[in-house]
Amino acid sequence: MKNPHRVSVVNHLPKRKAAKPIREAVLAALRIFKAPAGEVTVVLSDPRELAELNQRFRGIAGTTDVLTFPAPERFSGLLGDVILNWEMAETQAKSRKVRPVDEAAMLAVHGTLHLLGFDDHSDSDRIAMVDAMNQAMRAAGLPEDSDWSSLPHGMEAPAGR
Repeated sequence: MKNPHRVSVVNHLPKRKAAKPIREAVLAALRIFKAPAGEVTVVLSDPRELAELNQRFRGIAGTTDVLTFPAPERFSGLLGDVILNWEMAETQAKSRKVRPVDEAAMLAVHGTLHLLGFDDHSDSDRIAMVDAMNQAMRAAGLPEDSDWSSLPHGMEAPAGR
């Protein structure tokens, strides 16, 4: 059976970054949570671009770790875009003692789950979302973290961001 999901990883950074773990983790999330057929694009970006998008689309000043943009329903075959802040992924990876690409995969799964209707506004929703993230990471053979939280919401961001 042909895979009904496609994941593209687009690098907006000056240096090439590993895409395979990110792609595999997102594909695992799509499969496990029975996403409709379609494509997710994951964009690896920098704090400046995330700050611009955060301000323009959410009206929030400052950068963030990941933003999700669901595709309009009229664009069948597209699920949406996940834009992640590679520098925050690197910072959080150091704190969690994992590779930056593993943290980027966790962020990409987090964003993908938002595309699939998961939310993390309440404690119970956050716990369910982290559990779902860990299921996808485990299925992709990547490190899990039951205490995971996003950098802007669970830890202090690095100075100057």
